[in-house]
Amino acid sequence: MKPSVFPGKGMKKLRIYVLDGDEDACAITARMLTDYTDFELVGRSSDPSLGLQEIMRLGPDALFVETKFGSVSGLAFCEKLRIDLPGLRVVYVTATREYAIEAFEQQAFDYLIKPLSSERLARTIGRLRHFRGNVRF
Repeated sequence: MKPSVFPGKGMKKLRIYVLDGDEDACAITARMLTDYTDFELVGRSSDPSLGLQEIMRLGPDALFVETKFGSVSGLAFCEKLRIDLPGLRVVYVTATREYAIEAFEQQAFDYLIKPLSSERLARTIGRLRHFRGNVRF
């Protein structure tokens, strides 16, 4: 069943960027997010350097990101990113629970475990919708 909630009159779509060092996982997450018509996938990357440039240029409202890109920490990456984009909602999408406490200490919006289920993603989307008024537009 495809979600089909449309933004209210005059309401802008929530803009999302996906960053995951695993290209397949990045594509899967991006594809799952495109099912939500009130969200706009503004970009995706499996390269953290390119992703950083695009995120800074595009200024998404939410970032779905892996906790680790080889030797690059997604947590450290997001901590630095929040300085320039303080309203950014960060949703970690990862294969391990190992960094969950640290992620929430950094004010993560959510922490999803791979393989990503449509039910769990739907809960995160619901929370993003609920907090939409507190997200930069």
